[in-house]
Amino acid sequence: MRILLTGIPSYLQRTVSGVSGATVRHRPYFDDILTKKNVIDQVKKIANTGNYLIGEGAGHALQGHDVTYVPFWHLANSLTSDDVYDELARTFDICVFASANLLRPGLSADLEAQVFEKLKLPVVVMGIGIQKKANLRDDLPAGTQKFLDVLRDKESYFLTRGYFTSEFLKEQGMKFVRPTGCPSLYFNPNGMRQALAKIANPELVEAQKIAFGGYLGSVADTLVDAHVLLKPDSTAHYVIQDEVTVYNVDIVGDDQTLAYDPPSGRIIAPLEYKHQEKWQRKHELHVFFDTNRWRTWASQLDLSFGRRFHGCIITMQAGVPSLMIAVDDRMREMLEFIGFPHLEAQIWNRETQKKAYLKEFLSTIDAQASIDRYDACETNFRTALNDIGIKQASIAKAAPAATGQATRTHEAA
Repeated sequence: MRILLTGIPSYLQRTVSGVSGATVRHRPYFDDILTKKNVIDQVKKIANTGNYLIGEGAGHALQGHDVTYVPFWHLANSLTSDDVYDELARTFDICVFASANLLRPGLSADLEAQVFEKLKLPVVVMGIGIQKKANLRDDLPAGTQKFLDVLRDKESYFLTRGYFTSEFLKEQGMKFVRPTGCPSLYFNPNGMRQALAKIANPELVEAQKIAFGGYLGSVADTLVDAHVLLKPDSTAHYVIQDEVTVYNVDIVGDDQTLAYDPPSGRIIAPLEYKHQEKWQRKHELHVFFDTNRWRTWASQLDLSFGRRFHGCIITMQAGVPSLMIAVDDRMREMLEFIGFPHLEAQIWNRETQKKAYLKEFLSTIDAQASIDRYDACETNFRTALNDIGIKQASIAKAAPAATGQATRTHEAA
C-alpha cells in the first residue's frame, strides 16, 4: 500500500529540505544544535520533544508498505493548488495522520479541516486523544467540529488513545473507531515487556540512576520526587520536553550562547526558572532531538520516574522500568487503556511517607498481568490496522527478563 504519512513527525523530519507536489527531499545530515537559539528553535518545531515518539511509532507501524512522510505544513501551504492535491491522490492510496491531543478547548483544527476536505484519500487518524474531559462537548472549537464533520462524511478511521475519546467520537457519528492507545507504545514491544517485567521490584526505591520528568519551571513536584528517592551525593537527571518554550525555563545568555552538548544531550548553559533555589541535589538537565540517542542514554538508567507520559515510554522502549505519575486526563486515559502500573498525582503528592508507600506499591504489582494486558493491546492495535487494510508483519516476541533482575539499584549516578 502507498501511504501518505503526515501530522506529528518523527525526529527524521529534521532532514526534510523541501517538498514539491508529492516528492519530499531530504538532506543527508541533521542541522547542528549547539546554541541557545538552536535549542529553542528545535523545540518549537516539534512543540514537545515527546511528540517525536508519536510520529516514530506511527511510521514504524506502517513498515512493509511504501510510506512517505509529507509535512503537514506542505499540505496546508498547498490548499490553493489543485495540481498538488491531484498529484497526492494519484501517488498515494491512503493518508495516515499522526495525532495527539487534538480534541481540546483552545485548539481549533481549522487547517486540518481544510486539508482533509481537499485531500481525496481515505484518512486514518492515529493516536487522537482528549486533553481535558470537562465541558469538551460544549467547548469544542468550531474548527475542530468542522474537522470531525469532514471526516464523518468521507472514508475515515480513528485509532484513539483510549476509551473516553472513542466514545466521544462515536457520539459524533464516526463509523470506524477503535481504542488502540498511543502508537509510541508499540515501537519496541520487546523492550516494553522487559521494562514491565522489572517494575515489580521494591528494591527500585533505592535506585540512584533515575530519569525524572515533569513540569520544571511551573511546579516543584519533580524536585520533591528527586529529593525523596536520591541520596544526597547522587545526581538528578531531568529530561526537558517543552519547558524552554512553555514553562519559562530560561537559558541564560544571548542567541549565540553555547548551550547544548550533543553527545551527552545535556544543557550546558546556566538556567533560570521558578523553584530553582529548592534543589537539594546535584542535577543535570537533558534534552534529546534524536529518539535513538534518547533511548541509548536511557538504557544506562535503573528507573524512570515521572509526570511525562512519553518521557517514561521511551525509557520503557529501552527496557528500563518506568513508573508514571498521572497528572491529567490525557495521561489517565492512556494509562487506563494500556494498564501500566502508575501512581495518581493527588495521592502521591500528599503522601507523607513517600518512600515506604512506593516500596509497598512496587511490591504489589502483578508484572505478568501487566505484560498480558500489553500483549492484548498490541494485538488489538495491529488487528485494527489489518482491518483497515494496512497489513502488519508478524513480530517475534522475546521473553522478558525476570522480575527484579538486571537493575543496578545501589549504584550512584
